[in-house]
Amino acid sequence: MIFLDSWVWIEFFSEGSRWKKAEHVVALLQNEKGIVSSTVLMEIGYRFLRKFGKEKADRVIHTIESFENLEIVRVTSGVAKYAADLRDKYYQKGKRELSYRDFIHLATAILAGCKKALLR
Repeated sequence: MIFLDSWVWIEFFSEGSRWKKAEHVVALLQNEKGIVSSTVLMEIGYRFLRKFGKEKADRVIHTIESFENLEIVRVTSGVAKYAADLRDKYYQKGKRELSYRDFIHLATAILAGCKKALLR
C-alpha cells in the first residue's frame, strides 16, 4: 500500500513540471492499493480552485474519489495525536521543517501500514 501526497495529484492533473513522475506514481494504483488523507483533498481542491476555477477543482476531486484502488482516510483523533507525537519527535527548525499537514500525512501512512509514502 502506498500513500499519495497532494503533489502527485497536482502535478498529474495540471501537467506540471513533474508530470511524468506523477503519472508513474498514479499508474502504480493499477496493481497496488493507495491511500490519501482527507486533508490531501482539501489541499488539491484549494489549489485547483485558485489556479483553474471551481469546475476543474470539482472535476479533479471527483476523479480522485473514483479511483478504484484508492482509499480516502479521514483524520481521526488517533491520527491527529500520532501526528503531534511525530512532529514533536522529528521536527527540526532549519533541517526537517515539515508542516503540520505533512505530519498528518505521515501519521496516516504509518497507521495504515503503507510501504511507501510519496510526500513532497
